[in-house]
Amino acid sequence: MASEHNGTSAPTNTINQNYAHGRHETRSSKSDKSWILFCGLFSVVGAIMLVVNITALVNEIQLRRDCTELTDGIVTQLVLNPADESDEDSSDTWTPVFRYSADGQTYEQKFSISSSPPQYKVGQAVTILYDPANPSRYVVKGDNSALLLHFLLMLMCICFTAVLPIAAVIHKINNPSSKASQQLSY
Repeated sequence: MASEHNGTSAPTNTINQNYAHGRHETRSSKSDKSWILFCGLFSVVGAIMLVVNITALVNEIQLRRDCTELTDGIVTQLVLNPADESDEDSSDTWTPVFRYSADGQTYEQKFSISSSPPQYKVGQAVTILYDPANPSRYVVKGDNSALLLHFLLMLMCICFTAVLPIAAVIHKINNPSSKASQQLSY
């Protein structure tokens, strides 16, 4: 009887160990899929935002290329953009309004960028570069804040897009024999 008990005991332990090991693989497989999905979502959103930002950057560069005529301008007002009361980290921002003349017509337009603290003061003189084909399109000479904003957004988008490849490399280094890292290497 002792030999039968010992004989049955070994296979049962082996089955229990295999069952436990199989459950662990299933949990690990689900975990692998969830981190791939999570990181993939960041990368897809980052890629979409990158395409949108590149389009906006190309438009800004084209605007600067088209705006070749100089004129004098003045800041007529600062429009207050109140902080979002539900967000304690937000603050009031100000958008300058510029007035300038081109081809005998006066234009008064809000700037495309707001800032806190205000970047300009009411009454401040500025030099405007406008598009001779469409004088309502303009840039403030020497103000590169739109380009800087697009550059910073592009860096952020590239970081978002790189989440999945970087996470896959880190996962493969930490788990060289895992099924997910083998799938990603193909």
